[in-house]
Amino acid sequence: MLLNKDLPHNITTERLEITFCGKGKCKCPSIEMDLNRDKIIIGGEEEGYTEFTKEQFELFMSEAKSGTFDKYLK
Repeated sequence: MLLNKDLPHNITTERLEITFCGKGKCKCPSIEMDLNRDKIIIGGEEEGYTEFTKEQFELFMSEAKSGTFDKYLK
């Protein structure tokens, strides 16, 4: 399920938390998803938090998977 297993993470049957760094000691953004919540939370204490509805996040993921942002990442 998790592509990069070196990322600090906590996965249960109803909850997913992943921190996007790999070292676990820096103040890197994370994502928090829960089957029982309508919101997805991205961010961290240092950089602040952003909340998406599951529908908004699904739209974002569809765009990302289709390559919409690729030229801006390279």
